[in-house]
Amino acid sequence: MKKLLKLSVLLLFVFQFSSLFAQDIVAPKPEKNVPIIVAEAFQTKFSKNEPVWFSQYQGRYNDKLVYEARFIFDNRYSSAVYNRDGTLIAFAATIEANEIPKKAIDYMKKNYTDRGVTEAMMVTRGEKEVTFELGIYINNRFTVVVFDKEGNYIKTTLG
Repeated sequence: MKKLLKLSVLLLFVFQFSSLFAQDIVAPKPEKNVPIIVAEAFQTKFSKNEPVWFSQYQGRYNDKLVYEARFIFDNRYSSAVYNRDGTLIAFAATIEANEIPKKAIDYMKKNYTDRGVTEAMMVTRGEKEVTFELGIYINNRFTVVVFDKEGNYIKTTLG
């Protein structure tokens, strides 16, 4: 049963990534020309994993090129985002319902009683910044509710 649950979460996660990019009309294609410094940084940290690479522009003006490695890490669908210099910007991994902080669950029950969480991720930025990001659909739009590591509400964003 756990394997089925993990597989379904993985499929939802993969579907969600593709639907996020589908909003931009064109789905992303795997990147074949990842800079050597980025690939080496990934191999240094995740040497036993084989990633599928994607590139995209981020930032306020979509002016920062980043490379995203998607891979399975510790039996979880994971993503590592690097800048052009090979610096790890963020690491995200799917989590199970029992890993979500109680405060975050209580907030979701109070404010989004009719919304089921379709995606749950733990995201690490830098060395210490950890957030829990719970994905829900509101009016057929994917929305992310973000909490700090203790489960305190931070913000809600469109995915």
